Amino acid sequence: MTTDGTPTDRPVTDAPVRLRTPRQSTTLPDWMLDPPPPRRTLGARVAGAFAALPGASRLRRRWWAWQDRDRLYQRYPNTFKVVAMVVSWAVGTALVLLVYAL
Repeated sequence: MTTDGTPTDRPVTDAPVRLRTPRQSTTLPDWMLDPPPPRRTLGARVAGAFAALPGASRLRRRWWAWQDRDRLYQRYPNTFKVVAMVVSWAVGTALVLLVYAL
């Protein structure tokens, strides 16, 4: 920096550039002021390997479309309620008969 405060093209010192360069000294340790880059986890490596396979992007788009579809209970809510009532009645009756048989 020049004396009037405008930055120059090259740094004044040969010190490594940090993420945060405070004007005052701080009590934080060096590893907190300039943290190491995050490590790639096993999940990130596996996801990267699967993404590199041919056809992975098409499969991923189809998976997203399948997850975004309208569910059966959303398309036919009243029919689903009636069917759920009949199924729950049948399961309840089967349980009562099973307990009676024991």
